[in-house]
Amino acid sequence: MSNEKLQQLMTNLDGQKLADGMGLSIELFDGEDAVACIKVEDREEFPIYMTVDEGQILCITYLFGEDQVDPSKQAELAEAMLTMNVMIPLSAFSKIGNQYILFGALSPSSSTEDLLHEIELLSDNVLEAIGAMSTYLKEAA
Repeated sequence: MSNEKLQQLMTNLDGQKLADGMGLSIELFDGEDAVACIKVEDREEFPIYMTVDEGQILCITYLFGEDQVDPSKQAELAEAMLTMNVMIPLSAFSKIGNQYILFGALSPSSSTEDLLHEIELLSDNVLEAIGAMSTYLKEAA
């Protein structure tokens, strides 16, 4: 059922553009748990991974790995993320394994317009989050 719903969502999103005119490319990774990989034009380095189950449409973007965080600023990063969670519309910080993520969730009955809005907000929020969290990351060598 969730694979069928995901396929339908991908069909609905195919050829759509975000409100700011940016295009989307979508690829399905089929397996036990199907996942759609959505790339926003000019932001391909932060793809959005979408899954669907009976309770929600979940959109996740990986921000950075734990190994990229300055160890002396780990607690400050956690505090900043908790504080920023309230200010980022329709998105929240979390961690999967050793990867920090930003995610948003919608009802499985959400419209295509709602899903496009979530994708656009999440993509915008990722850029804002990376900018705000960069002070807690190790310097690039």
